[in-house]
Amino acid sequence: MDDRVTTSFIPKAALKVERTEVKRASPVALVNIIAGAILIVTILSAGGIFGFEKYLIQSVESKRQSLERSRAAFEPATIKELSRLDTRIAAGSTLLKNHTALSQLFDELEKLMLTNVRFSNFSYDIADPTRTLLSASGEAASFNAVALQSDAFSKSSIITDPVFSNVNISKTGSILFEFTAVIDTTRIGYTGVSATPTEVLPTSVPPTSPQGI
Repeated sequence: MDDRVTTSFIPKAALKVERTEVKRASPVALVNIIAGAILIVTILSAGGIFGFEKYLIQSVESKRQSLERSRAAFEPATIKELSRLDTRIAAGSTLLKNHTALSQLFDELEKLMLTNVRFSNFSYDIADPTRTLLSASGEAASFNAVALQSDAFSKSSIITDPVFSNVNISKTGSILFEFTAVIDTTRIGYTGVSATPTEVLPTSVPPTSPQGI
């Protein structure tokens, strides 16, 4: 009798199911990763700041050397002398601007004074940089000459507020008077506004008194 191999598809032992357990990340490992990343970023930032600082120092030094070369090229002694000259010119300009040219006042009086009116006393007082008080006394050939002289002064842009007072007749028949006015010094400065032309005035008036000046 032939021996036959008997096969069976039913396993005699139960199959063992292999299970792979999923390992979960430890909290300690996660903290180490984050700390390492922060450390790397910090190191890179520190290196960048250090490099930028070196760049700034070199840039400032380079510009300083360039400035020194430019300054040396302009000769510091010459620059200092020119600076002093500029200061003197500015001071001189200020003095001229604030200086009062009284010659212009006398030119104005020469144009406005009538031939039969004259001053025997003349003084002025600088009240402030823009106003000068003028005081004078004199005599005229007649009352009519005093009136015409007052009208002439009223047309001046330099002599303002003219006032004739204490008008009296002298022993010789002439008319004595006192005179006050305000001088606009802004119009008689070297750099001020020039006086406006004064209209042509009569040089004399017929005297009403038999005694002339």
